[in-house]
Amino acid sequence: KQCRDENGFKCHLTSDSHLRQMGIFRDNASSMMDEFSTEFEVEYLDTLKRRHGTSKMNANNVYQEVIANKHHIHMNATKWTSLGDFVQYLGRSSKCVVEETERGWYVTYIDRDPEKLRREEEYRKRLEREKINEEREKK
Repeated sequence: KQCRDENGFKCHLTSDSHLRQMGIFRDNASSMMDEFSTEFEVEYLDTLKRRHGTSKMNANNVYQEVIANKHHIHMNATKWTSLGDFVQYLGRSSKCVVEETERGWYVTYIDRDPEKLRREEEYRKRLEREKINEEREKK
């Protein structure tokens, strides 16, 4: 609230708390950026997974849900300069399927839950056994 006008912003920049925080950041900037980036990524992926599952979603809509949380990590505190950069990172790291359209970036969460993968494998094997049994009975 104190940064609503030029004078307020100037007062904020010269305040003891701001100068103290900038000193802490200056001393270990890369580790803080990495920590914030990891927290932001976890929060974004968690929101995508919990609210939308494996549905194709507009990346900006998911971002709006993330920042609706009062205690969210701001994107300007991360190593990504834009939502587009972040979404492309998710695609490169195989955490999401990413698609750019004329309406913006779209993301689809890739669920790699080991328990779910195990259940799907068991189901596939059961179907295979049933198919083999049906073929034997036909002979």
